[in-house]
Amino acid sequence: MAFSSGQKSASTQTSTPVFKNVTVAAGLAAIGTPFGNPSWGDFDGDGYLDLWVDNHYNSAPYFYRNNGNGTFTDIFASTGLEGKGDKHGNGFCDFNNDGFLDLHITTGARHGTTLGTKSDRTLMNSGSFFFTDITASAGTDDTWGQGRSVAWADYNHDGYPDLLLGNLKTDLVLYRNNGDGTFTNVATTAGLGGLRYNEADFADYNNDGYPDIYLSDVESSRANTERLFKNNGDGTFTDVTKAAGIQPLTQGRSVVWGDYNNDGYLDIFISRGADVETKQTLYKNNGDGTFTDVTAAAGLGALSNNRAAGWGDFDNDGYLDLYVVDSGTDPNGKGPNYLFHNNQDGTFTDVAAAVGVQAVAVSRGRGASWGDYDNDGFLDLFTNNGEDNTDFVRGPLFLYHNERNSNHWLKIKLIGTTSNRDGLGARVTISTGSQVQYRENNGSMGHYLSQQSTPLHFGLGQATVVNSVVITWPSGIVQTLLNVPVDQQLVVTEGN
Repeated sequence: MAFSSGQKSASTQTSTPVFKNVTVAAGLAAIGTPFGNPSWGDFDGDGYLDLWVDNHYNSAPYFYRNNGNGTFTDIFASTGLEGKGDKHGNGFCDFNNDGFLDLHITTGARHGTTLGTKSDRTLMNSGSFFFTDITASAGTDDTWGQGRSVAWADYNHDGYPDLLLGNLKTDLVLYRNNGDGTFTNVATTAGLGGLRYNEADFADYNNDGYPDIYLSDVESSRANTERLFKNNGDGTFTDVTKAAGIQPLTQGRSVVWGDYNNDGYLDIFISRGADVETKQTLYKNNGDGTFTDVTAAAGLGALSNNRAAGWGDFDNDGYLDLYVVDSGTDPNGKGPNYLFHNNQDGTFTDVAAAVGVQAVAVSRGRGASWGDYDNDGFLDLFTNNGEDNTDFVRGPLFLYHNERNSNHWLKIKLIGTTSNRDGLGARVTISTGSQVQYRENNGSMGHYLSQQSTPLHFGLGQATVVNSVVITWPSGIVQTLLNVPVDQQLVVTEGN
């Protein structure tokens, strides 16, 4: 299937929607816990996205259940989850293929450097928003270091999602899912031993069907602070950083994958900063195993101390846009966040102020995540603040509702059978006339040390039918659907 060249299509031209701050009206706290990473996921299977916001400062996170009417209720106290703890990363995945999203949380050492004091948590969803701590029986306690990122993917294609954890003070961990409720750390035998990275993420950069790994770190004194590992398809990984054209840059924070130019290959955006202003990076995937730094040409070279970033087509014009959180520099507070609108020609324009999502606040920015919480087909946005050296400086939460335009849309929810039930690693290509779009199901629509679970979202511009939907599952099964109606969520079960 041929992909478009990235030229503008007249069918995608329409007004740019604005956003409305509905935080209080939706029942979310106006002033939130600081330093939290948000993630969306449908935890009770009712078809509406719920919201998790963790907390670094040793007090209870928020767990907002979506009431299905535009409002949320914080049900954390009744979930069986532990309230306190120095939480850093979170990732949602149905690791046991039972139909319920489970949760893994990484923790730090409460601002200390002592090894052996942290206690990560693997929490099994038993349904109805109640979770059971199975860390000990699963073998996933990982008590050393200071936990950071969480990423799920079925790297070995056995039908069970595996778990990749980034650490600040010690080696990263790759837990192979044994399929019986237990995990085994195989980082060394997989070729990932001795690596210390803050952010670790899965994505299939070369379209061979196997999830690869990108690593970044905030330690500016360390050599080779960013690396790309190719999945060899046999349970091992090979460092291809230099051959792929990845630069030895520093202070990497969020790593998000998305095909911004609709050429069928995942590109990489990396936010940067460690209390100093540092340029962010956009790598264009050349489709031959290499990448080119196009940051300046794309108009994304702003100096900033950034945290979370996320790709999402907020105006449904068929091209991915990019939201980036500015964390500012202590003690100067934060600047406005960015919403880079995709101009469909390889460049971006910051429209955050124009559409109302700058999220300016005294307390410094931290997390952000896209999700269509009211199922109207347009991506809404959650972002929070609170990354400050003072423990009790609490920053506001922001839930922005997308007020829509006239463009059409399609959402695709995947249910694996032979593959893992979440369909992690599945690749979806849709065609609407002259335009083709590509997504990989990897939970990367809003990201910083976290992984969420939402349907794949496609903006369709003014197209009134999707000519074809092609789904390539990790199992190798390929499904093709023709003449699909627009403005719906399509649920696709592998093999049906």
